[in-house]
Amino acid sequence: MIRIAFFILFLNFAFAQDSIPDTLSAAAKNDSAIAALKFEAMKQALGGEYRPAAPITDNYQPPDIGNVAIRMAAGLGVIMVLLYVLYILARKVRKVESPSANDNQSIIQLLDSKFLGAGRTIFLIKAGAERVLVVGATTDNMRTLSEIQGDEAKFILETYGSKPVTAAQFSATVDHLLRRFKKEDGR
Repeated sequence: MIRIAFFILFLNFAFAQDSIPDTLSAAAKNDSAIAALKFEAMKQALGGEYRPAAPITDNYQPPDIGNVAIRMAAGLGVIMVLLYVLYILARKVRKVESPSANDNQSIIQLLDSKFLGAGRTIFLIKAGAERVLVVGATTDNMRTLSEIQGDEAKFILETYGSKPVTAAQFSATVDHLLRRFKKEDGR
């Protein structure tokens, strides 16, 4: 079926080609004669020899790669400077300071945190000179789990103040606090 359709289209195309040249050649001859008459009339009106201007494509020269590279580098430099200025402005607007381990003069200091999964995190926070808070946070709220003072707080602050704390040390501290809570609750 497809072969028959292609054969019919081929025959239609072949017969159409035979009938079109006579019509097109007569129309083309007519258009050429009119264009030649107009050209001669323009020549006489301008007087003498008339030569049309050379097409623009005859004068085409490819761009200089060096100039293009310099312009691209300059544009990239301007964009980088603008991005840096935006970065500086964003930092000044937000004024966010992250807690650092060397910031021992601060009254409130984040000592450590542990992600427990499913939007739950536990924080160890230094509050004042000799007080440590254990705070639990979920996606909905935050709650103080424990307030540690005295010798136990001094021990925790000495542990966290002397050197960087590893995950094992933090886990041991949390386990110790959990055991203490279980003893206090009588469980």
